[in-house]
Order: sequence, then C-alpha cells, then structure tokens
Amino acid sequence: MRRSIQILAIAVLAGFGLVSVGHAGSATSINGLYYTGQNASGGLAAGGANDAHWTVTAAYLNGTNNSTYTGAAYVLSGPDSSYAPNTSTAKWITAPGARATSSGTSSVNTGGDYLPGSSASGTNSAYYVYRLAFTIGGTGTGTVTNNIQLSMTIAADDNYYVYVNPSRAPTVNSSGTIDASAGGGNGTAVASGTSAWSNTTSFKIGNSTANSGDVNNASFVIGTNYIYVVVANTDGGSNTGGLNQSGLLVYQVGSGITIDGKPVPEVGTILPIVGALGLFLFRRMRRGGGASLVA
Repeated sequence: MRRSIQILAIAVLAGFGLVSVGHAGSATSINGLYYTGQNASGGLAAGGANDAHWTVTAAYLNGTNNSTYTGAAYVLSGPDSSYAPNTSTAKWITAPGARATSSGTSSVNTGGDYLPGSSASGTNSAYYVYRLAFTIGGTGTGTVTNNIQLSMTIAADDNYYVYVNPSRAPTVNSSGTIDASAGGGNGTAVASGTSAWSNTTSFKIGNSTANSGDVNNASFVIGTNYIYVVVANTDGGSNTGGLNQSGLLVYQVGSGITIDGKPVPEVGTILPIVGALGLFLFRRMRRGGGASLVA
C-alpha cells in the first residue's frame, strides 16, 4: 500500500512539473513573460519610470550602435492620440534618451517618445532593439522537444520585426538590413509589421504544428530564452531628419500560453492545490495504511 501511494504521489506531482521523470528537454513551466510598461510587482509603471522587464539592448543610427539610447526602457507618460491605446495591464514604452518634444531641447527620459530617426536607411535611419528575457523550466537541458505555443499582441512606431532566440542579437546596418543569424542559425523574424502605431496585430510563437492552429516558427530551450523586437523609426519613410515619435506596446504575451496543448496555470492557483495534495499524501505514507486513493 505504501509503495502504491508513493508511485501515485510521484505521478501526480510530475504532472505539475515538480518532479523530474527523465524526459530530456521537456518543458513544464514558463515564467517572465511580462507586458510592456509594468513595474517589478507586475502592476502598471508611472509615465517616465523605467520598465522593470523590457530593455533596449542596441540603437542603430545609420548602422552604428549608439549607447545613449540603450538601457531599461522608459514608460510613456501618455501615448500620442494616433497610437493604439494602452490597456489595463500594458503601456507603451520607448528607448532611453527620448525627449518630450521634437525640438531636441526638451526634457529627456520623462515619458516623452521623440527619438532620432526619419528614414529606413541612410544618415537618418534609426532602429531600436528591445529585449525580454523569460525562463522555461522542465527536465533535461538544451532544446525543448515538447510543444510550446505563446500568443503575442503588438503595436509599434513605425515598423517592427520580432525574433525569438536568434543565433545572435539582431544588428542593423546603414541600409536597414537586420541580421540576427550566425553560422546558419535562426535569423528569421517570426512576425513583422509596418505603419503599426495605430493598430495592433496578434500572432503565435511556437515550436510545433501538432494541433490545429499551432505554429512552428521558433525554437525554445530549458533555461533562459529571449524575445527581441526591432523597432524602426522611419517617420513614414520620409527623410527629413530630426526627432520623431517611436515606441512599443506588447501585451497578451503572458496569456494564451500552452504546453502540449494544455494552458499553463497561474502559479497562485496551482501551488496551493499541489501543496495540499502533497501534505495529504505525506500523512498517508506516515500512517502506512488506510483506504486506497484509487477506487
């Protein structure tokens, strides 16, 4: 009886990803998929504050990375009236160094969204590389072999290109060519959009087409994973120079997550259930008898 209860306990807890059952590269949990514009507690950050999770890792002006515009992203004080609106859980963000107005003499890093960029290529081209790191837990190491599907909704000023675990962090040359490959690795964008500031688009990121509606456009690993969003500030393609509005809005990244076709439950919901179940089984094993858990 004691042996049967122990086996059942392991089987149940393994189903929640809390006990390793020896499947190499098998994902059981995903953490760290945050919307833009949130603070460290997961609430909305104030305009002019740093986003706690999204970082601008590079800013390519005429093909050269300018560190002035890199670091923790800033939350906009209020998006332009032409922008897709903020949501109750997400806000627009922009790169460090953004000004409050197009003059270039106004306050910097106070929630404004004016940045260099007014062309897709050449002297006035500007591309800002945003990054979010998230964690996949599970058994084994290396590439995840079971089916993960994530949803993503995005708006950006002006154009965007999304990469998941590319071979290297995206770079952009003066011709506006984005390179995220190395040695023939994963350098293909999983999604892109143009003139994307006034509307949102939604898409999936996944590693399998096992189920209807699933996509196979990315690869995941056990451990740290990265989503990069390259935002081009082209000012509609004109070449006038100066500062122009630019920013990024991402949400629904943390919802619509499935592993092997099953929704990933909220941590606050699953842990009390598992904890109570574990305590019950522990007491049954200590007592060494009683009624069977299986009819």
